[in-house]
Amino acid sequence: MIFTGRMTEELKKVKDMEASWKIIYPDRKIYLMRNHNWAFSAWELGRIKKEIQPGARLLHVDFHDDYCDPSQVIHKIDTEQDALQAGEGLEIFDFIRAAQQTGTIKDVYTIGDYDRPPDEVCHSYTLNQFENEYRMEFFNSESQSLILDLDLDFFNLHAYRNIEKNYDDNPFRYSDEFIRKQLGYFRQYNDVWDLLTVCISPEHCGGYQTAQEILDIFLECFDLNNEEYIQW
Repeated sequence: MIFTGRMTEELKKVKDMEASWKIIYPDRKIYLMRNHNWAFSAWELGRIKKEIQPGARLLHVDFHDDYCDPSQVIHKIDTEQDALQAGEGLEIFDFIRAAQQTGTIKDVYTIGDYDRPPDEVCHSYTLNQFENEYRMEFFNSESQSLILDLDLDFFNLHAYRNIEKNYDDNPFRYSDEFIRKQLGYFRQYNDVWDLLTVCISPEHCGGYQTAQEILDIFLECFDLNNEEYIQW
């Protein structure tokens, strides 16, 4: 087994998290990670553990589409170790297509204010657009499992524009009130999501401090501060 025992101690600070840092809140099926490539591993683990069915429907909320073809060939994932090894070899921008290659993910919906969204996805620039145009279609999934994939850089307005200058620096995030309101929207479907993956992406949040602020709001809004978690 790749999972350690349950823990309730305070999480590491973002500035102390290594690239491979990741945990799961097992009673909530929430996988929290520093870097986004591990979402692939989380989805494959979810399929192996039958938390989700193959051919799941994904809502990817992020300031980047992360929809590139992986440079490596993704072989069949049969074990937990397979899932970890493959995820470790992926980049932070190709894990969705990799999961489509394995058949774990089928339909992809995205929310994010970026240029030239992929033609293969159902894209919304804002949460309001998703609510008005795609919400009913997305949740009318019949027998498909539903996954929320959230990158906390969604709340940093500098995450995409002029990224060369704003990488790991110069954050311009939304207010606490606005972030709580947006997170509350996703939290209201708590009983609908079959699995959640949440990425911290400190460099794209504008640095450790801003990433820590947004993470603290997320943990509060999803009532996770006293929740037991497992390192994996």
